[in-house]
Amino acid sequence: MADLNNVTVVGRLTRDPDVRHTSAGMPIVLLGIAVNGRQKNTAGEWVDKANFFDVKFFGERFERAAQHLAKGKRVGVTGRLEYSQWEKDGAKRSKVEVVGTELQFLDARDDAPAPAQAPDTSDFVPVGVSVADDDVPF
Repeated sequence: MADLNNVTVVGRLTRDPDVRHTSAGMPIVLLGIAVNGRQKNTAGEWVDKANFFDVKFFGERFERAAQHLAKGKRVGVTGRLEYSQWEKDGAKRSKVEVVGTELQFLDARDDAPAPAQAPDTSDFVPVGVSVADDDVPF
């Protein structure tokens, strides 16, 4: 059986997108996503718990998509998990982040009037953006 490294998260952006460029000029889009969940506490009661994920995308199509994103927007991300480690000020650091390959906008369009109550799914405009593995610089 082959290994599998695939993750999908749906949540809200914790900050505005950060767009950077490699020395070769390839855009890197960095996002923070909060995904709400529930778990039982020590008293056996259900409590809300947020999970936070760092996500990075490579490529111009994601740079263009980032222009339409802002803190608080709801998005869906599919990608793979990547572990990295480094040293800073003599201390070893590490983290796992999502390297995104697909991005969906899950909020209503900006030009649509704000709904008075919870919108039904017909009010959502998903926009799929994907990148081929050949576009990723590693």
